[in-house]
Amino acid sequence: MKALALISAAAIAMVAASSASAQVGKDSEQYKLALSGTVASNCELLPEGSGTYNVNMSETGNQGVLTIAYACNSPYTVSLQSLNGGMRHAESNGSVNVRYDVEASFLGLGIGATSTSSAAMKNAPVVIVNDNDWTNILLNGGTRTGNLDLQFNGLTNYEVAGTYSDELTITLAANF
Repeated sequence: MKALALISAAAIAMVAASSASAQVGKDSEQYKLALSGTVASNCELLPEGSGTYNVNMSETGNQGVLTIAYACNSPYTVSLQSLNGGMRHAESNGSVNVRYDVEASFLGLGIGATSTSSAAMKNAPVVIVNDNDWTNILLNGGTRTGNLDLQFNGLTNYEVAGTYSDELTITLAANF
């Protein structure tokens, strides 16, 4: 019985020793996988495309109302640009150019109101909304309601007979 106990003790010692040596020289391998993805920028402006509006060239007050709705899944700007810097008189080849202001605010309530002169937006777009917020991206949008007011430079260009035109561009663009 003493011999059996000695053999059992020796077997336990060998198993313990082999376990200890297995832990010291343990084999290990890794595979690292780099993950990446993209989401395309998506901005929506309503209405979009093009339209026409007949401006009453004898009226200095509000000329109708336009409401735009917009949204982006990134920071964005909304800007205005005038092709002629005002209502260009065709018959005088532009020597008469009646400026106008575009007044815009949130739903026409005066919140975040801006007033932009057609002369200021002739050579480059003028930003009327700038949102650089990356958080709450699902809420990244809004509305602007605006009107156009003619600005005559005194009596020299008031009600000059003829044809007038301009092209006002509203642009919604992602900021990245």
